[in-house]
Amino acid sequence: PISSLGEPRTRLAMLRRAARSLGTLGASASSRPPAWFGAPAPCRAFRASPRAEDAETETDASKSTGAHQDASSDRVGQGMRGDGTAPRFYTHVGIERMSDGSGDWGVTLDGRALKTPRRVPLAVPSKSLALAIAAEWHWQSGRSVRPFTMPLMGLVATAIDQMSQPEVRLFHVRKLLEFFPSDVVLCRHEPGPVADRQAKAHARVLSWAKHELGKDLEPSTSIFGADLPETVVKNAEKRLNGMDAFELTATFNAAASAKSLLIGMALIRGAIDVEGAIRAARAEEDASIEEWGLVEGGHDVDQADITVRLAAPRAMMTMLRAG
Repeated sequence: PISSLGEPRTRLAMLRRAARSLGTLGASASSRPPAWFGAPAPCRAFRASPRAEDAETETDASKSTGAHQDASSDRVGQGMRGDGTAPRFYTHVGIERMSDGSGDWGVTLDGRALKTPRRVPLAVPSKSLALAIAAEWHWQSGRSVRPFTMPLMGLVATAIDQMSQPEVRLFHVRKLLEFFPSDVVLCRHEPGPVADRQAKAHARVLSWAKHELGKDLEPSTSIFGADLPETVVKNAEKRLNGMDAFELTATFNAAASAKSLLIGMALIRGAIDVEGAIRAARAEEDASIEEWGLVEGGHDVDQADITVRLAAPRAMMTMLRAG
């Protein structure tokens, strides 16, 4: 949660750093230039830089990671402090192919396979995504693990532990459809400057949605939301049900962050980029900032926060598709 990130300036710096990292990962995965996106290697390990603050931690980690202990990520939850961090319990981070013959990739902490909070081996069909998750664990400070700086880990664990269950999938699809009429792309201000800004910011999303879900999809100025044609709702439901656990997790998180199923679907399907999704999601708030000014420690943190929340699911899907 954002409240766990400390003072506004600290929160803003951390969110902006995470957003830059996610943008780099997504771009790298789509173009695939780095050598480590190529032929599979048995394991690629990362080791923290020898910083002074890490010396004591490495000694403690070696004492606390005996063979009897598990590399399950639920250890982070068990050791959670009041500030939203947990003690770092590992030194080395790497990736390796799963031994089950699936061809999937997993992450290792001190040589032990990383598991989800439900103690299921964390495995993804993309080497680049496994490396990105490993990087999130590696980039933690020498003393602490900050779960709120690990969005890819959170998304993948949710997909494996939760969205793979039929009843959980059904619940999330129903929730997305329940709030569909109040989608920010479909709720338009009365004619004026704000409505004009919304029309411009939402144009690409709405055009894509009409092509994908039905040409009769139109925004509304009603306070009760848009009146959706039955065919549009059925088409949206069909596409949601056709997603695998990773894509549905990405779509739900993007939609929840943008308060828009259409923005979430368009972003994950590649119809718009992260910047376009941010403009579409924040059209009304940005209009307010232009008129009344930006509140430091409030609006700027919100901007950085939504950048991370939209960039993470897009980056995850980009890397999954890149392989």
